[in-house]
Amino acid sequence: MWFKNIRFYTLDLGDTLNIIKDEAKVEELLAKTAFKPCEANEQSSIGFAPMFGSNTQFHFSTGNNHFLKLVEETKLLPSQVVKTQVDEQVEKKELELKRVLNKQEIETVKAAVSNSLLSKAFATRKELLIWFNTQANIVGISASSAKRAESALAMLREAFMSFGAKLLAPKCVVEARMTTWIKENNLPEKFDFGSEVTLKSTDDDGGIIRASKEDLTSQEIAVHLNAGKNVYEIALNYDEAVTFSLTNDLTIKKVKPTDIYLEHNLPNKVEDEIADAQSLLILQGEIFTELCSYIMEIFDCDRT
Repeated sequence: MWFKNIRFYTLDLGDTLNIIKDEAKVEELLAKTAFKPCEANEQSSIGFAPMFGSNTQFHFSTGNNHFLKLVEETKLLPSQVVKTQVDEQVEKKELELKRVLNKQEIETVKAAVSNSLLSKAFATRKELLIWFNTQANIVGISASSAKRAESALAMLREAFMSFGAKLLAPKCVVEARMTTWIKENNLPEKFDFGSEVTLKSTDDDGGIIRASKEDLTSQEIAVHLNAGKNVYEIALNYDEAVTFSLTNDLTIKKVKPTDIYLEHNLPNKVEDEIADAQSLLILQGEIFTELCSYIMEIFDCDRT
């Protein structure tokens, strides 16, 4: 159970902190917003799920770190399939009525077709992990897209009535600072370069360069930077503990713990799968608290 991607937010719980401290109340509120499969005419559904499978709690807390899990279900309804059936139904209706359907009538046909297809559509499910630290006042959502992360925050607000989270707000131009790291071969102390980078021109007509398995301080990369391209995503290693890619909106992608870190910090596996999963979460809480705080420091993020 590992966060493969993560978007960080600052947290201001206010009175909600008292609820978080009451484990029984947290379970009650999460159960009220528990995941339910899509109804026949629903295209998507989202809700909280037990952390470690059926008959386990909806949340796992250790010290100031708290973990929750959301399940999203979405029915696959290709737009081209809908369009084809709508066109067929509209044509049939127009032949019957011997006239062209107006806009409202076409919308009615489209709604009927969509409802019919939804009842037969296949559904896919995805999980979203949520972590927050009530001392560091940080939230992390295991999503690379802003839309999915905001859906998770909306569910937190629905469950707890209030959940004050704001996206990290750097006081510098992130891509400019990351570009300087490579140009000057001068990373923040706890970072090491990975071997992947995405470069993009500042003008709309400029191209995008994606380099993999490259020395980021090489002459090849320098040529593109000197030509006016900036770093929009860069692979990094944090404190020999975790590797990841950092984007210009401070999203963390491709998160992976290093073997050395796991060897030194992860307890030996036991026959209890839940205990093993909890051990992984505890490590992640520690790493993400440090990593997010460090990112906020080096990019001059507002902590309020």
